[in-house]
Amino acid sequence: MRFGAFLLPASAAKHDELKNEKYPGANPTYYQRTLNEHARVIKQLEDLGFDFVAFSEHHFHLEGLEISNNPILLGAWAAGFTKRIRIGQMATVLPARNPILVAEDLAMLDHFSEGRMFAGFARGYQSRHVTTIGQKNGAVATFATDPDYATNDARNRELFQEAYDVIKGLLNNTTFSYKGKHWQVPPDNVKWDHPKTKLLAPDMVEGDILKKIGIAPNTLQDPSTIEVMVPFTLSPNTMRWSAQEGAWPIVFSPIDEILRSCLDAYHSEAVKRDPNIKWGQNVGHFRDIVVADTDEEAFNIGKDALGYIWTGWHDHFGFNEALRRPGETGPIPNTYESMVDRGYAICGTVDTVARKLEKAITTYGMEMLVPWIGVGPGPVDKLLRSNELLVEKVLPKIGIKLEQRKPTFRKELREPTWRDRPL
Repeated sequence: MRFGAFLLPASAAKHDELKNEKYPGANPTYYQRTLNEHARVIKQLEDLGFDFVAFSEHHFHLEGLEISNNPILLGAWAAGFTKRIRIGQMATVLPARNPILVAEDLAMLDHFSEGRMFAGFARGYQSRHVTTIGQKNGAVATFATDPDYATNDARNRELFQEAYDVIKGLLNNTTFSYKGKHWQVPPDNVKWDHPKTKLLAPDMVEGDILKKIGIAPNTLQDPSTIEVMVPFTLSPNTMRWSAQEGAWPIVFSPIDEILRSCLDAYHSEAVKRDPNIKWGQNVGHFRDIVVADTDEEAFNIGKDALGYIWTGWHDHFGFNEALRRPGETGPIPNTYESMVDRGYAICGTVDTVARKLEKAITTYGMEMLVPWIGVGPGPVDKLLRSNELLVEKVLPKIGIKLEQRKPTFRKELREPTWRDRPL
């Protein structure tokens, strides 16, 4: 089974600092502390056998509960002190991005990490970020409690699809052109008459006019083997789209009825690509997982970690809708107790967590779990011990061995990668 970790990262300002100081997200002391604590966790996860680590994209977080402007750049940072763990995004927000630059950045990360990159794409739910960064695209956010959800969702999906098509085309082709409603690659009538282009990249031009572009470098991995992940998924439409693309949706809800509808939607479309795919396959699942010596201790660690981040920040964006039971009306309790009672947070002793995990894995045919680890305001030493107990005690108890995916390089690679050469 594959385990990956989702990290925001959140500021490593602690609870009293987050309450008493203005603009903690801009404080360099806290961000340096954040980098140290996250590096400790990432190095540990690699040693424990986690398959990947992934970062989110959100902007302007002076509040400090998310400081994660650029997940690809964070991946380049993590690549420098790791060697095996894969590095990705959960996710790059495509409606607000230039897809050509995203493709270039992904390819560079792939080389920096020696083929450990995977791509994660999302549509964006924070209006402050999406509409500011994506203003030239006319981008809009989409979130569960938006009163104009249908209109904004349609606009958001349209922008997402074009950006995705451009990225996919650039990664899978040496030269590429595209004409869409929002993006034209390259624009019409760009004069380019350089003799070296005509000699070494002749497919890019016709006469003296640029007709195609290509990114350089392109990926180190064979592009047909690069995984795409679509995180925080609740929508059957997104599940079906992921199945059509062969992507991994990472489902956000622990509620049985929601989960089953998502898995049904994915499977009904996935069998068109692979008649042998089983229900539940090729789908990941988010959870908060905390292990300690007692149930009470684990609960308190989780409450101070992701419980603090979720209830203090994410509830505002409708995250608790992922915990709503069928037929339930009114607000969902915005507490860590609710996260535990409804199955999103799995916390307790080795025995408690093993029992709950085994039930979830068996019920939904889970192949991939993605713990959202609340590093930052959470106690890092206790979270490190929780990860150790999870891998060394809980997983063996339920017969789970961790799998790390290996990269497949492009056939053009003829020499050792950069780190395997003398420095």
